[in-house]
Amino acid sequence: MIKKKHFQLFVDTGGTFTDCIGIDETGKQHRKKVLSSSSLRGTIKKVLSENEIEVSDSWNLKRDILKGFSFRLLNSEYSDLTIANFNFETKRIQFNKSFSEIKNWKGQNFEITSNEEAPVLGARLITETGLNDEFPYLSLKLGSTKGTNALLENKGAKTLFIVTKGFADLLKIGNQARPDIFALNVIKPKQITHKIIEIDERIDAKGNILKEFSAEYFKRQIEQLDKNEIESVAITLMNSYINPVHEKQIAAILIEKGFQYVSTSTELSPLIKILNRAETTVVNSYLSPIINNYVNRISERIGKQSFQIMTSAGGLVSANKFYPKDSLLSGPAGGVVGAKKIGEQSGYSKLITFDMGGTSTDVSRIDGEFDYRFELEVGNARINSPAIAIETVAAGGGSICGFDGYKLFVGPESAGAFPGPACYGAGGPLTITDVNLLLNRLDASQFGIPVFKTNAENKLGELIRNIENKTGEKHSTEKILNGFIDIANEIMAGAIRKISISKGYNPKEFVLVAFGGAGGLHACDIAEILGIGTIILPKDAGLLSAYGIGNAAVERFAEKQILQNFEEIQS
Repeated sequence: MIKKKHFQLFVDTGGTFTDCIGIDETGKQHRKKVLSSSSLRGTIKKVLSENEIEVSDSWNLKRDILKGFSFRLLNSEYSDLTIANFNFETKRIQFNKSFSEIKNWKGQNFEITSNEEAPVLGARLITETGLNDEFPYLSLKLGSTKGTNALLENKGAKTLFIVTKGFADLLKIGNQARPDIFALNVIKPKQITHKIIEIDERIDAKGNILKEFSAEYFKRQIEQLDKNEIESVAITLMNSYINPVHEKQIAAILIEKGFQYVSTSTELSPLIKILNRAETTVVNSYLSPIINNYVNRISERIGKQSFQIMTSAGGLVSANKFYPKDSLLSGPAGGVVGAKKIGEQSGYSKLITFDMGGTSTDVSRIDGEFDYRFELEVGNARINSPAIAIETVAAGGGSICGFDGYKLFVGPESAGAFPGPACYGAGGPLTITDVNLLLNRLDASQFGIPVFKTNAENKLGELIRNIENKTGEKHSTEKILNGFIDIANEIMAGAIRKISISKGYNPKEFVLVAFGGAGGLHACDIAEILGIGTIILPKDAGLLSAYGIGNAAVERFAEKQILQNFEEIQS
């Protein structure tokens, strides 16, 4: 009997790379790593004719699935080509039409894309499914930094905030904590709400209605809005945690009026303290169109398949039943789950996880069980949401290395998936990846995309000349490169101290689990700085977040507020 083709897919989309692990119906594992910009890269070896080229690639395809993919040269405006055929044996690409400028194409780098989300591209590569073909049966488990990036880059939805009359400045005032108590010029965080409406209603602390909500007046308020200026709505009313009647009425009216994304505080965080509820609701609303559109674009491509999403707490929920606020640390949480699984297999329960990726480094502490926290801060946003306690620093393989006129620096800005590090050949800046390559700590032949050492050398040369011009001092290439490594290591070691020493735990008593695309490169240095004696380097270190997502349990956290005297509970 022939088994019907089906795959389990575990996918983690990070800031630079998307990691994919697939298990087919025979139990065979497939591994792919694609750029999170949803593209594949290669190099042109020969120009064979006006519509055909021979390429060098690392895609490892066993059949032609590239028909219909868009093609473009890196560092060029030329992008008006579509692949008509790819011969995976001879590595030849034929295009849908002739191209005119052919004399300079040999040796140039290119990228191709299906113009889909990166998890879909990964699924196509693993299942060998073309653009016009139907996917086999899939069970997709996904983690993503989509929400985190939207918050950090202020690229969320235009959000309407609806609050009880008199509290329009609630989010602006916040808890009145100063981000820097010694700063003379206090710079207030930028508000993510686009517009605020106050509702003349009031419920007291016991849930009694003091001021009835006028549905008719609210409808007139809504009619005065320019609906094109509002993409989502967040509702937080005073004392609604104990009586949500007015929030429910407002939400019903908004949905009736055609608003698609409506978030209520009592559904998301039914707890006392209006500020915490408001911040959580606004963040969820701010992210809802972004995350939901992302999930829908994936769902539309893979069809009616099993689709689950990782939460920040390390569990899986159905794609149509999760809240955007719960996805902010889903990718890093997958790595921690994977590290715990590897620790158990190796006989260790006290672990420090060290996940160094392309954009950032995430660390966490496991002492038999996960360390949880229930309030998160991402950028300027604060939310109530259960999550594995993870400390993140902006030091990854893509962290930009430079000189600010006084000293060397690493990060916090990253080269991202595009253009990426200088050695990726897309005009990117000098990064930690380039530094490791130039120190011969990296094997260029093992990369999943073409890597060009000359490009990194050129960027380093520019930096050295800049340092000499500004300081008049000349330093050896090796000293500068090792300086960048030392800076990055100290930043990452500092993050581990924060989740261990500052909380009363001695890192010497823990085992370091190093993973992520760059974790193995820095693990020994980090362990030496912290006095850690044992390091675990997992087999799938570069894909461990995807591995963890595949091994996570289906679960959901529930919150219930008691608000009773302790003596009453005991009795």
